[in-house]
Amino acid sequence: MNKSDRIALIANAVANADNKVDAKFADLLDELKQEKLAEDLVLEHGLLEASEKDVEDEFISLDAVEREEVEDFDSDENLVDMDSVSESMREIFGE
Repeated sequence: MNKSDRIALIANAVANADNKVDAKFADLLDELKQEKLAEDLVLEHGLLEASEKDVEDEFISLDAVEREEVEDFDSDENLVDMDSVSESMREIFGE
């Protein structure tokens, strides 16, 4: 089989292919199509300005907004009231 025979076989295989996507890749294909549509829309019309509601929604979704700061008295010496330390501990520190 020479080079032209191989090319003919490949051309025949491509021409007779049914171009169907395997079912397990259907979701991926749909997602890629949606991304392509979104990209085309942005390229054609540009980005939209964020509304006040969009900013508020994003702000609320941030982890830092919902997280409560917990004071760790063992790790942060600036938060410890030295007057509440026992007498034996004061002696150790010479106070």
